[in-house]
Amino acid sequence: MHSRDEPSPTPALIGGMNKLHRQASVWILVAEWFLAVFLLAANTGCNSNPGGPPALRVVSTTDLGRIPTNPDILGRDGAVSALFQGYSVWLYGDTFLAQPNADGRKLISDSWSFTSDLNASGGIRGFQERPDSANAPGMILVESPTEYAFNQAHNGNPCQQQPCGARWALWPSSIVTDAVNNRALVFYMLAYAQPGAFNFQGIGTSVALWQDFTQPPARPNFNPPVVAGHPDLMFNQNQPAFGAASFIAGGTLYIYGCGVPGNSNEKGCRLARVDPENVLHQTAWTFYAGDGRWSSELSNAVSVIPEANILSVSWNGYLEQYVAVASPPFSENVTLRTAPQPQGPWSREATAFVAMQPTSGNVYDARAHAEYDRNGGQTIFVTYSRATGEFTGEVRLVSVELERP
Repeated sequence: MHSRDEPSPTPALIGGMNKLHRQASVWILVAEWFLAVFLLAANTGCNSNPGGPPALRVVSTTDLGRIPTNPDILGRDGAVSALFQGYSVWLYGDTFLAQPNADGRKLISDSWSFTSDLNASGGIRGFQERPDSANAPGMILVESPTEYAFNQAHNGNPCQQQPCGARWALWPSSIVTDAVNNRALVFYMLAYAQPGAFNFQGIGTSVALWQDFTQPPARPNFNPPVVAGHPDLMFNQNQPAFGAASFIAGGTLYIYGCGVPGNSNEKGCRLARVDPENVLHQTAWTFYAGDGRWSSELSNAVSVIPEANILSVSWNGYLEQYVAVASPPFSENVTLRTAPQPQGPWSREATAFVAMQPTSGNVYDARAHAEYDRNGGQTIFVTYSRATGEFTGEVRLVSVELERP
C-alpha cells in the first residue's frame, strides 16, 4: 500500500472498473468510457457455465437513445441508479468537460444527475444536475482535502507537481436505497491514475452514506484505518472490489465483490451480506462460502458469478428470479443470467443482444435500472457506454423484453 504523497505508478487493471487510460493533452482519456452501443436485435445464444440452469429467453430489444446530459459534458460512463427520496438518481464515473470547472479541471472522476421521470418506455427525460460555481457539473463523491490538494497540484500542463495529470479518482460502482433508514448507500472505488495506457492502480473500496438528497454522501472514517493513508476504505487492493452490485432483499443487504484490484486475472464475483444498519462494520459482514454456508471470514468466500467485473443484480418479479446484467470482458455481447437466490445457482449466460461497433473499444458498463421495470420486470431497461469520437461519448438506453423459460 502506498501513501498519498508517493503513490505507486505500477500499472494494474482495477477489478470492477476496467478502464483504459491514455494521454490526452493535459488530462487522461479513459478509452473504456466510450465503448459500446447495442444493436436492436435479440439473441438467445449462451456460453459458459454449461451445467447451470437453462438460460432465459429475450423476446426483443429496442434502442431508446442516449441518456440526456448537460451539453458541457463531452462524455462519461458508469450509469448506476436508484430511486432515492423521490428521484431516480444516476451516478457516473470519469466525466470529461468541454470547459474547466470551478477548480480549473476538464476531467472529474465522478458526476451525477437526477430526474422525476420514472417511465422509460420512450426514453428518460427531465434530468437535472447541481452545478458548481462555474456552472459546471458537480461531483457526487467529495474529495478529501488531501486528495483535492494532490489533484489540484497535478492538474494542468504545466502543473505544479510532476507527473502532470496524476490524480486520485473516486469511481461509484453501485447505489442502493436503504428505505428503513431513509438513506442511500453509495459503493465506490478509490484509484490512483497517471497518464498512459492501463497506468492506474486500485487502492480499495468502500461505501458512503447518503442521508440527505440536498447534501453529498458522507465517506466514512475508520480509526485505525484499514488502508494506511486512506481512512475511508473498508477493503484493500488485494480483496474483492465489493460494491460492484448491491441490493436489499428481505431486510438484508447483499453486496457483490467482483474482481481484485491488485490482480487483473481475477474476475469472479464473491457475495457478502449484512444488516444495512451495520454496513460500516466489516465484522458484521458474512461471505458466501458455497454449499449453502456463510462465513465471517472473507478468505472462505467463493465466486458465485464467473468472468464478470461490472454488472447489476436485481430481483425480477415477472421471472421470480434474480437477474444479473453484464458485458463480458473483450466481448461485443450484453448478457443475462438468472438465479433463485443471490448466491445462485446462476443460469447459463444468455446473450441479450450484440453491440454495434463504437469508435473504439468493446462493450462494457452494461447495467439494468430496476426502478424502471415494467410489468413486474417483463421489460427491463439497460444502459451502456458508447464512444462517438476521440473525446466524446454517450450513455444509451435499451429496453429488453423477457420471456419466462
